[in-house]
Amino acid sequence: MGRTSTVPQNLIEQLMALPDIAGQHRLLQEHVSLLDDQVAEALLEKVIQFQRADIQRALQTAGLILYMAKLTDNPLHRALGLRAEAQALSIGLGEYQQAIELYDEAIEICRAHDDPLGQANIQITRVWSLASLGHHPEAFEAGQWASGILTVHGQWRSLASLTMNLAFIHLRLGENVKALAMLDKARDAYEQLGPEGEPYRAQAELNRAIVLRDLGRFDASIRANQKALEMMTRLGQKDEAAKAQQNLAATYFVLGRYNEALGILDRVQEVFLAGGRQRDAILVELYILECLLQLCRFTDVLDKCRQVRNLFTKLGVRFEVAQAIFNEAVAYAGLRRYDEALASLDEARALFQEENNGVWMAYADLEIAVVLHHQGRFEESLAVAASSVEIFQTHSLPLKQAQACLVAARTATALNRNDQARRWVNETLAIGESRNIPALTYQGRHLLGILAQAQGNFQDALTEYDRAVEELEQLRGRLMVEFRADFVEDKQVVYEDIVGLCLDLNQPLQGLKYAERAKSRALLDLLAYRLDLGIQAKGETDRPLVEELTHLRTERDRLYRRWESDRDLIARGQASSNGGQKQARQGVLALEKQITKLWHKLLVRNADYARDAAMWHVRTEPIQPYLTPDTLLVEYFIARDALVVFLVTAEQVEARRLCVDLSRVQHLIQLLWLNLKAVPRSAPHRVSGLAQNARGLLHQIYELLIAPLADVLASYRQLIIVPHGPLHYLPFHALHDGESFLLEGHEISYLPGASILRYCHETQPAASGVLTFGHSYDGRLPHTVDEARSIAAIFDGEAFLEDRATPARLRETASDSRVIHLATHGDFRPDNPLFSGLALAGGWLTTFDIFNLRLNASLVTLSACQTGRSVVGGGDELLGLMRAFIYAGAASLVLSLWAVEDRSTAQLMETFYRGLTQDQTKGAALRHAQLQFIQGKGPGGDTMAQAYTHPYFWAPFFLVGDAGRL
Repeated sequence: MGRTSTVPQNLIEQLMALPDIAGQHRLLQEHVSLLDDQVAEALLEKVIQFQRADIQRALQTAGLILYMAKLTDNPLHRALGLRAEAQALSIGLGEYQQAIELYDEAIEICRAHDDPLGQANIQITRVWSLASLGHHPEAFEAGQWASGILTVHGQWRSLASLTMNLAFIHLRLGENVKALAMLDKARDAYEQLGPEGEPYRAQAELNRAIVLRDLGRFDASIRANQKALEMMTRLGQKDEAAKAQQNLAATYFVLGRYNEALGILDRVQEVFLAGGRQRDAILVELYILECLLQLCRFTDVLDKCRQVRNLFTKLGVRFEVAQAIFNEAVAYAGLRRYDEALASLDEARALFQEENNGVWMAYADLEIAVVLHHQGRFEESLAVAASSVEIFQTHSLPLKQAQACLVAARTATALNRNDQARRWVNETLAIGESRNIPALTYQGRHLLGILAQAQGNFQDALTEYDRAVEELEQLRGRLMVEFRADFVEDKQVVYEDIVGLCLDLNQPLQGLKYAERAKSRALLDLLAYRLDLGIQAKGETDRPLVEELTHLRTERDRLYRRWESDRDLIARGQASSNGGQKQARQGVLALEKQITKLWHKLLVRNADYARDAAMWHVRTEPIQPYLTPDTLLVEYFIARDALVVFLVTAEQVEARRLCVDLSRVQHLIQLLWLNLKAVPRSAPHRVSGLAQNARGLLHQIYELLIAPLADVLASYRQLIIVPHGPLHYLPFHALHDGESFLLEGHEISYLPGASILRYCHETQPAASGVLTFGHSYDGRLPHTVDEARSIAAIFDGEAFLEDRATPARLRETASDSRVIHLATHGDFRPDNPLFSGLALAGGWLTTFDIFNLRLNASLVTLSACQTGRSVVGGGDELLGLMRAFIYAGAASLVLSLWAVEDRSTAQLMETFYRGLTQDQTKGAALRHAQLQFIQGKGPGGDTMAQAYTHPYFWAPFFLVGDAGRL
């Protein structure tokens, strides 16, 4: 024993410096006489060090201990090697069952050689593997036994590590107070070790941060987390530092700082994947799922849940499988698929019960209460929610307690137990406001407003609703702008209630302001703050992402052309339908989903504006200064299934409630669309009958939506229509009073939201320049080429036709053009409006591409099919080509609501543009062109001209934005 500790240390350094295992084995063979317990322990320390930073080196070093055991023929060295390998598998890779088998073999060796201290040391990490597989009683029993042994032998560092692992098991079970007490004890013990204890002290601090968050002590949690992150970074523990960042993201998520949370989780996942820590990368998905649930991206959650669930099932970790199923259930509930939600909740709850995890069983129960409430089973919902409140209170889980109180309050309100509901709400607000959690407080304030309004305390109700709106908009402002529409989808009722109350209090202007705060806010934010949605690297870390996006877009376009070609050949009978076309279609959809995901990731990374508190408060833009004396703005707003109309002039604002059955309106719109779809399949002599039927449907809708306003409308030459919800699919200009179309008495334009009027008026278009594109879509639309050529000739502009009409040419020339006209085939994609687009030579110009354009156009005309159709998202956000072109800089757009006929469109467009050259306003010129068809002056002879009076031919086109002169 005369050797000093420097001998094994030098040997360890030489071993670690060797690049290959064979060389390491030779070195051990050459120094077999030096291989003692001290060397084995030093190698174990290296395993512990590497498992936090390089899992492959950790496993390789564990293998060195096992090889050393063969050389020394020492079974206790083998036990140490088994323990080292088990720790690497468990902590680094999550292979818990395999780890337990190795731990148990090591314990048997120690027991056979009467080494209780060796057994106790093995239990330090074995307890975590047991807990991960749901064997909590066995883990606590083993931990208690090992604690006694370690205490007797004065092994304080090992005792502290075991204490920390047991604390984390308590945390997993929701026993936060016990967990925090043990973590404090472990931290104090590590501090006694000085520099030697710093790596373990960092881990203890991280675990304390998790417990403090669950206890609702967010500031303390963030401080502990930042302290742990600093220590781990200084120690070079890259993977452990990533876990600290992951935990910080979870805290930000609770506080409503969703964008910061998503950005951090994205970076953390990359670290884990780069380090080969697949299980940790999958675990990050659970945190991402929780964020996506709060953003109401329920379909994305279901897709991810299926993947995560399968991966955790393969790993054999029941608790994480149950969490994935739980998230799946919440997504089903968000999609109103309540039976599926309850089935998933029952499945998750059963797994939590097998884990003996009462807290997570209560989590499942609370979501069951939410679903029961949606199903109208209020008594059951209230009983389950009240029981959950008690459980969360007992376990010191204030955030979950407040959420349970909210469910109970909402259900008590539905049962007209207002005093009881108010007590629940006040308990929620006491927790939410003391911890600054707007996700709780906006709901609490909204409920207090409902209760005050029910009691006739209208001013109190208005105050509470306003506070709820402020809190909600603070949350929305913290999000990347493209996530905001989904986020507010299930929160519109807050705005609906305050708009309704403003009308009750005879405050129409105030009601209009709140209606505007609810509508098209993402587009307004894009315009107001000039937020950049372009695909560009704003830093070196973005460059790989941008390169991948560019590659995927190219691949998507290639595959889409193949899919189109196959469809065309099949349609012409030149090929049979086969699996190749289906495979191409599936490939396109998969690529589009991946492109969307990566684009959102890029936008999240660069959404610095989401941290700017000055941008969280929603402004309402002035409307009246932009209205001429002969203009009336008609804005519809649906509130609690009732229809409100705001009538806005330059002088005043009036609001009216219409006694309208919205389901009837939607049914009539559906019948109208069936009529429109029948026209292109019908012979000319049958179109007149369809026209009569269409006028009948349009008359019925007129009676519901316009007739109650006729006394006001008659005084105004110009109407600006701002639809809401399903009314965006309605051609208001074609509504019929029994004698004439609305268009015949008024110039009509549209806006997605009244606040956008300012930006359309204030756009500074290019001084001149007319750019026309004509593409016949492989000869199927021959009149598009003539249309583009004739319009270019009217303005003495340049026409890019057929092969010259490329997306690249448009990108090169569009910014210098005052007028842009695109005559081609269009495709509306309700499944993914980001890929709605226009067919050009060599590829498609999609919504996604338009977000990367910069225009200075007074007018953009999309003379193609369905270019004006949008998916109506949350907050009445219109997702599609219209939104993208307004964002890109178009002051006005002429768009189409449905598939258009080639020949009639060409004539209508030529008439429209000739009117513009005669100094007509855009609104007047489009009206004049459409009146030509109504008056039977469409293309062709008398029979065809009569057929062209059907709204199918002239009414698809509508003007959005500035209706003034070019």
